[in-house]
Amino acid sequence: MDGPEEEPSTTAALLAEDDGADVAAVVHAHVNAVMAVRRRSRARRIARRRQYHGSTAGRRANKRRDFGAGVHKLLRDYCGVGGPSPIFDERDFETRFRVPRAAFRRVYQAVKDEPFFQQRINATGKLRAHPLKKQVAAFRVITYGEAAYRAVDNVRLSRTVIAMSTKLLMEFIVRRWGPTSLRRPNQNELLTIMERNQERGMPGCMGSLDCCHWEWHKGPTGMAGAYHSRKGKRGIVVEAVCNEDLWVWTLFVAAPGSLNDINVMQQSPLYLDVTGGRWPPRGTPFTMNERTHTLPYYLVDGIYPRYAFLMSPHPKPCTEEQKTLNRLQEAIRKDLERLVGVFMKRFHVSPNAGRYHSVSQLVTTYEAILQSA
Repeated sequence: MDGPEEEPSTTAALLAEDDGADVAAVVHAHVNAVMAVRRRSRARRIARRRQYHGSTAGRRANKRRDFGAGVHKLLRDYCGVGGPSPIFDERDFETRFRVPRAAFRRVYQAVKDEPFFQQRINATGKLRAHPLKKQVAAFRVITYGEAAYRAVDNVRLSRTVIAMSTKLLMEFIVRRWGPTSLRRPNQNELLTIMERNQERGMPGCMGSLDCCHWEWHKGPTGMAGAYHSRKGKRGIVVEAVCNEDLWVWTLFVAAPGSLNDINVMQQSPLYLDVTGGRWPPRGTPFTMNERTHTLPYYLVDGIYPRYAFLMSPHPKPCTEEQKTLNRLQEAIRKDLERLVGVFMKRFHVSPNAGRYHSVSQLVTTYEAILQSA
């Protein structure tokens, strides 16, 4: 018994309809028509999904942030847009951002033309965030030491954009003003520093040298042993030299927190340049105790070894001369202590733990906020 009659194949039907037409051309046209319908259907589904959800399936819905309202509020509060004077004056501005308005404006004028900070048009045809909002968000993070999402309400930006703005702004400040700020003094500047210290009772002194620790909140667990400090927390060590004007002209960051001041000094560029004969210059002689010396020195505390370019206080002063020397040495070393106090009061990111995943970002942030101070 014969089975059910087989249905003609698609190709056979096309051949019958086309009456001898080219099979390949007909099949190609049919496939193109089907794919065009599928593409239009998929585009409609993606459009509906993006209207109520994130740009990718499974992500949270996009928040409708009013970028224009956010920048208008900043301009009204601090710049006085629309005729009336700004709500917050110079004192309020410096209280909130820890820098004068002129310094803030100088940074803004320099960074607004950077690719990330430029206000461009996104893929939807709308304007992206204003560069002023990104700079304000970055300054709030480094000023108050807060997490990136804490500034969302004021600047109307996402946490990711605020974190990226902070990172790129710190890198820009170091790249733009680092060569002119974090540098060694030239011959005339070094002579001025030494003359001022001679008037204060320390001839031949170039500045004060000391180290401090900065806690690292997001340090990798695999590196916990190397960066484990004596206080039981992970962190890095910062070595700095400053003068009476709080000018930090030598900065060494990124040493593991497990090292003490001596270990940090022995691997710092300052020590390597002194032992290599590259710094300090020998063209700055000074007289002490009726003897002429050609190697200037730094003031340090009692933990440092007694090298020729380091002057530490007497461990057990007995005579009146030794007590006077210790008193003068401690008085001038207050410059570095004053720097740390001003630095921590102005930028709260320093007393708080660093919220970065890499040591390089910690170094960049510390260098940038020292230049902003």
